[in-house]
Amino acid sequence: MPTFIDGHDSKALTQEDMERLVNLSHDEFGVTYLELFHSESENKIYCVLDAPDKESILKHHEAAGFKCDFINKVSQIKTEKTIKTEKLVTLGQMSSNISHDLRNPMAIIKNSIDLINIKYKDQINPGILEHLARMDRSVFSMNRMVNDILNFARTQSLYLENNSLVKVINHSISTIEIPSNIKITLPQDNIILKFDAAKIESVFYNLITNAIQSIGKEEGDITIKFIERRDDKIQIQVQNSGPAIPDDLLTKIFEPLFTTKQHGTGLGLPSCKNIIEQHHGTIRASNNPTTFTITLPKNIKELLPVDRS
Repeated sequence: MPTFIDGHDSKALTQEDMERLVNLSHDEFGVTYLELFHSESENKIYCVLDAPDKESILKHHEAAGFKCDFINKVSQIKTEKTIKTEKLVTLGQMSSNISHDLRNPMAIIKNSIDLINIKYKDQINPGILEHLARMDRSVFSMNRMVNDILNFARTQSLYLENNSLVKVINHSISTIEIPSNIKITLPQDNIILKFDAAKIESVFYNLITNAIQSIGKEEGDITIKFIERRDDKIQIQVQNSGPAIPDDLLTKIFEPLFTTKQHGTGLGLPSCKNIIEQHHGTIRASNNPTTFTITLPKNIKELLPVDRS
């Protein structure tokens, strides 16, 4: 639908009248208001409209008793901020739809798997049990995808308590089907930090899953390291032997809806970034080898809103 700008006398329309106009859906002439601007000094209204053509706008205003001073067809030049806003609006709609439409059927599948395991475990051969385990992991993966959207679209309160990083990483790995061609090396030591275990587990799930997909069918390694720093922070590095991230993509991979995968939401890494920033930390990617470095404070004393502008 083409976009137009027009101008005409305000005819003493109130602010309430103008707000009502701009929130109306398209009328019988196919005209939809996108924006209204009111100039008090000129007593003019300038409208940004979607409409089939200029004639439709003329008929629309004539029916309302207005005469247009001008009607110009225009094209929008989108700024980065406009594009980001549109993406966030889309994410908000996606999160609402997905959380309602997928959570109930996923819960039914999960409960059915658990019931079969409890009632018939001794009667089922190991091959069938393995299929059930794969189904269970798949449901878990689907739930993670839903959480990725919710974690990015809605910044939720954190449940902070002292947790073991190694324990959280191990639990995350236990929910992933690790291919036989990939070896995962964990830190020899352990670190206790105050963080939201479920959220940080989601971060490691995403990073390890991405690493597995990057390595593919070749023999490969995923190495997780802890590095304590003197500035009261801890660094966690997740390295993998997969191919390097192209330099021109290193700054884009944390952007919402950006993905190089054929199948994916483009929200896994942005979700990780949002979670880490909620913990007052940072996450960045680098190459040689491919490494994701997370920096977290050793002590989180106060949670502040995350600036996502």
